[in-house]
Amino acid sequence: MSTVFVWATGQDDNLGDSALRRGYLNALRRRGALVIWRGRASAGFISGLGLQIGDSHSGSYFRWYVSALLRAAYSKTEVAVNAGEVPVSRRGALRMATLTPLILICRLRGGGGLWYGAAVPNPLSNNGFAVPYRIVASICNVVRVREASSCLVLGERKLMPDWAFGLGTPTEDWRPIAERPLITLLLRGDRAKPTVEWLTWFDKLAVELDLTPTVVVQVGRDYLLAQELSDRHAPAEYTAWFVDQHSEQESTVRDVYSRSAVVVSDRLHALIFAASEGAVPLGWVESSRGKVASHFDAVGMDWVGRYEGKTPDSLPILNRSQLDDLLIQLGDRITVARHELCMLIDDLALG
Repeated sequence: MSTVFVWATGQDDNLGDSALRRGYLNALRRRGALVIWRGRASAGFISGLGLQIGDSHSGSYFRWYVSALLRAAYSKTEVAVNAGEVPVSRRGALRMATLTPLILICRLRGGGGLWYGAAVPNPLSNNGFAVPYRIVASICNVVRVREASSCLVLGERKLMPDWAFGLGTPTEDWRPIAERPLITLLLRGDRAKPTVEWLTWFDKLAVELDLTPTVVVQVGRDYLLAQELSDRHAPAEYTAWFVDQHSEQESTVRDVYSRSAVVVSDRLHALIFAASEGAVPLGWVESSRGKVASHFDAVGMDWVGRYEGKTPDSLPILNRSQLDDLLIQLGDRITVARHELCMLIDDLALG
């Protein structure tokens, strides 16, 4: 068994960031005791990490780093690089540069580096900053990416499902379609607002499928747009609040997804949460930029991002028969994704 020093920082108002890291931490515990760097995370974010007895965590990168160096000097130690999205930047390059000697020192006593679920978008400029990322990937014992475009930065690597696919309700316990009266909408508040034409498409989809619109918030900064959307669809069910406790808010949105037949969003992890609760995820949002498609293509759900970023006039209106077909595909693909994650966790346990 190793001591595993895990980089697990994320956006403090983003349920997806805490959830995917919870999945990562759950897997890494099979490897050994965890020492987690969580940065300046709030108590609410930490609640979403699902920390357990025996875990230790620190907000200080310096203390976490020095502790890892000292541990590596006399026992098997591993460094687990962040499974969240890590964009190429000057600051990120410096972080990777500091991890390089640490991982090399860990390798001297049989440890090393792990990077399961890497997501490094290909930079449009400043490609020189990508070099430390490639170096870290080259010296890690194992690197798996969660979407194919990360290979442009990290080199050719095997794909794996996002850790969040392993969370949520078992497929055999999903509600049947007859008990799913909702179509849920969740849109990013940091991009252009949806056009009238797109909202009209969403309304037509809800009518065709005979579903009631509802609005949720999975990222705190989306709150104001969610209020506008819910006002537009009044008196639809409205759950567009955001509480600081990630564990509580995640329970709320998962309950809505479990009662939804369809979830439409440009938030990647809203769609992953939805899929893991048995709701058909659709990333068919005009302001999307390809992130949804790349992650769902990796798990064989190519319909999710098929119309991502398209104009409203190119978006189809699903009928009930098509929805039933997608529900069958969803169950099959989630089963396969969870099996793949279980296999990775078994590999971690073997060391």
